[in-house]
Amino acid sequence: MEFSEVEKAFLRVLCSSGHAQMGQDTIRDRLIADEVIKPEEFKALKKKLLYSGIIGIVYGNITVQDKSILVQFEEDEFPI
Repeated sequence: MEFSEVEKAFLRVLCSSGHAQMGQDTIRDRLIADEVIKPEEFKALKKKLLYSGIIGIVYGNITVQDKSILVQFEEDEFPI
């Protein structure tokens, strides 16, 4: 699957946790702080990745569902 730059930034933040899961607020806040998204864009971005099967949501945490993503973004040479 080909990802947009915003989706790549989202997945880099998520995969940087080391546990393949992170709180929704943490991801949103980091993307906003890095000026990747505006606050109102987070829900649509999350929904797109959720419905595509890339991420899942468990008890308010976003998790990586497609484990092949971990390898791609853990070894990514681009900084978060």
